[in-house]
Amino acid sequence: MRLHRPRHLVPLGAALAVLLSGCSGEAEEAPPGQVTASAKAPKTSDAPKTSAPDRGRTWEPDDALHRAERALDAQDDDSRPKRADSGSAFLADGVRRTFRAPGKRWYRLDLTCDTSGVRDVTLTLTRGSAEQAYGIDCGDPEADQFNIPPGAPFTARVDAVRSGTGLVLWRLNTVAPDEVDGCEDDIDGCGG
Repeated sequence: MRLHRPRHLVPLGAALAVLLSGCSGEAEEAPPGQVTASAKAPKTSDAPKTSAPDRGRTWEPDDALHRAERALDAQDDDSRPKRADSGSAFLADGVRRTFRAPGKRWYRLDLTCDTSGVRDVTLTLTRGSAEQAYGIDCGDPEADQFNIPPGAPFTARVDAVRSGTGLVLWRLNTVAPDEVDGCEDDIDGCGG
């Protein structure tokens, strides 16, 4: 499993201001396992048209969606995750999603972004008074993964970024406690 430790912690306000950017419009909630049409960015002639993984190629929403889905599917461990939720959003709309976390299995939030004009975004995870911000590089071939123990609901937040075009996809999985790799609680943090 590819776990990402904070490449750089950023101040909370700055962290949230960087995450999502893209086209305007209302974000739509997608049923588990389905990406909404809201993840497709409108065509604009004034925005840069290259994506992080394919510099030099025109950034196209459908291609970006496929790349982001492949990044979510890239799993290099033997865990047997069970999908609990998934969704997508425009970078310009941002993400603010509260997840319930009942049961005995750990939760793993996989998150990726594919953009034009934005190199990275900031994911902020919050539960109660605990909060951690993580930089997410857009266009990586594997999604960033964050472990959250079962318990109280937690919130994943990516602030809207109006200066770029792109999308963010996430998938919330559950994994057995013995399949948790790396830090067991990426909200409380495990040091750095």
